[in-house]
Amino acid sequence: MMTAKTFKTVVLAAALITLSACSNTFRSDVATFHQLPAPKGERLMIVPMNEERKDSLEFQQYAAILANHLRNEGYKATGENDPDLIVGFDVQISDGREKVTTTPGARSDYYWRSYWYWGRFWHPVYPMGRGFDDRLVTRTVYTATLWLEIRKPNGDLVFEGRAETETRNRAVPEVVPYLAEALFENFPGPSGVTRHVTLDLSEE
Repeated sequence: MMTAKTFKTVVLAAALITLSACSNTFRSDVATFHQLPAPKGERLMIVPMNEERKDSLEFQQYAAILANHLRNEGYKATGENDPDLIVGFDVQISDGREKVTTTPGARSDYYWRSYWYWGRFWHPVYPMGRGFDDRLVTRTVYTATLWLEIRKPNGDLVFEGRAETETRNRAVPEVVPYLAEALFENFPGPSGVTRHVTLDLSEE
């Protein structure tokens, strides 16, 4: 009979196995389109594309993340007074969809026969045909997308880009910093090309 202590140990072991199986990488598809000259310390105003989110504390946090990346690229984040460029951004999460994947299953073409022989316990294995069976696994996944555009004060668009990734939950605040990092990987990137960006999270 499995005691409460034994059951707790099994649960903890399963949790450790699950954690060890987690990926140490973040993958994102990034596409950019731009006519953007090399930065020369231009002053930026960063605003949500959706004006209704201007006072959102959540989007103010996202704006701070983007401002830090833009500062590292050579721009200067500023307020609303006489910016050289206006940066608009948005964050979206799709409705969940079912994604079917395959994982290796147990070998179904073998059976085990045990018997005692001269005091030793033997486990012969006898093949019966097929190889490993694959198991179908269905999961709900979401697509999180970070949109970014840069315009001149007269409205001319000089940069637009997006970074998106699949996620198994709707925890948007946790994924936005990684989307921003992927978007600014080798910024501004080749125009009109979709890149597959992989971030190594083990270095963080």
